[in-house]
Amino acid sequence: MFLTLLKKECVQYLKSITYYIFLIALVLNFISQMGALEVKKKPEPGGDNYGQIRSADKDLIMKDTIDGLISEYDRGEYTTYPIGFYKRVTLNDKEQEQVRDILLFITGLTEQEFKDIYERYEKEAEQVREQAASENRAIMESEFPPMDVTIREDLTWEEFSEKMQTLDDLLGGGSDYSKSNLEYTKVPMTYEQALDEYESLLKDDKVTNAYARLFCDYMGIVLAILPVFLAVTRALKDRKAQAEQVLFMSRAGSAKIILSRYLAAIIVTVVPVILCSCSTLMQSVYYARSIHVEYDLFAFIKHIVFWLLPMILVSLSVGFFLTELTDSAIAILVQAAWWFFSIFVTQMNLVGSVGWNLVPRFNTVGSFEIYRHMEEQLMKNRLLYTGIALVLILFTVIVYNKKRKGEFVSVGTVLRNRKNKLEA
Repeated sequence: MFLTLLKKECVQYLKSITYYIFLIALVLNFISQMGALEVKKKPEPGGDNYGQIRSADKDLIMKDTIDGLISEYDRGEYTTYPIGFYKRVTLNDKEQEQVRDILLFITGLTEQEFKDIYERYEKEAEQVREQAASENRAIMESEFPPMDVTIREDLTWEEFSEKMQTLDDLLGGGSDYSKSNLEYTKVPMTYEQALDEYESLLKDDKVTNAYARLFCDYMGIVLAILPVFLAVTRALKDRKAQAEQVLFMSRAGSAKIILSRYLAAIIVTVVPVILCSCSTLMQSVYYARSIHVEYDLFAFIKHIVFWLLPMILVSLSVGFFLTELTDSAIAILVQAAWWFFSIFVTQMNLVGSVGWNLVPRFNTVGSFEIYRHMEEQLMKNRLLYTGIALVLILFTVIVYNKKRKGEFVSVGTVLRNRKNKLEA
């Protein structure tokens, strides 16, 4: 009985135009983000650019942060991401004075000393601008001379953090000076570090695991929102077709009806994700074979189940539960809001951002040590969302069963009835 229902539900999804829109969006995201695999080459000694690596050295963090602050102070414009979107903040004269006071406190300079240094810097910077204008070209940030200021020796990390938080508040939040963005800075890799990173990709990640994480990072962005459309469309379809009474009289139990729909939605969602992953898997396997190293053939399947499946479960369960509860498409708005917050709260940290966020981020190939440190938290995160999904689908069964018995009228129906009475 259940397998028959499951088969019918899968067919219902395959007949839905919403499902094909879902497929198009999924495939376009995959093609635009993954596309052809960019393989990592073994670093050669004597190179001038091996990429960057994260450093938690507080002295380096303070130096790089102040260098960036001086540059923004000079332009009079500050870049922030208050809700994930880029925002350019221009401060008034009084607010610029507050920034200058922060710089004076951190550098230990007097107002006159800072003014003299700043004037010398401005003269040199103006020469750079004039030179670029005479050559009719854009100015590279690296062309500007460094401003001759240093952080005072007795400045503590706590004092620095407090001043940066004050500055972040002044800018409206989401700046480079927020607490979360002061956890590390990026520094150039040495040849030895780049070689260690490359060897870790081959030995620890067995190549395919690294690319599986990148695949999950990109696909997770859309899989946290797209499945809710399938759930809402399917849950509302019977109501639009006026088939509710037929279903309510069916001998099939409420749990079988809801779980067959839920499992069918999971199947039609996960299968195209697996098919998309085959392209990247084959490319990464070919790369591993070409350099004669071991690879994990099941890396993508494991990551899809562990990483992506929980957010698919949650997105679908939110769709089914809220649609049955309200007889409306409000689940799309709720999931969209959740998705929006989850995506953009990690905008400033795309590698190793987990916490309790719905959409973990790991937008890089390799960096096994970072992944190793986040793996335990990621496991807890995924178990949490799997649990939330199961609880929501259980509530969906309960609500659906009460509606069949006439013991519950959906919130949406109650509101519509009240509106009709008021209009009458």
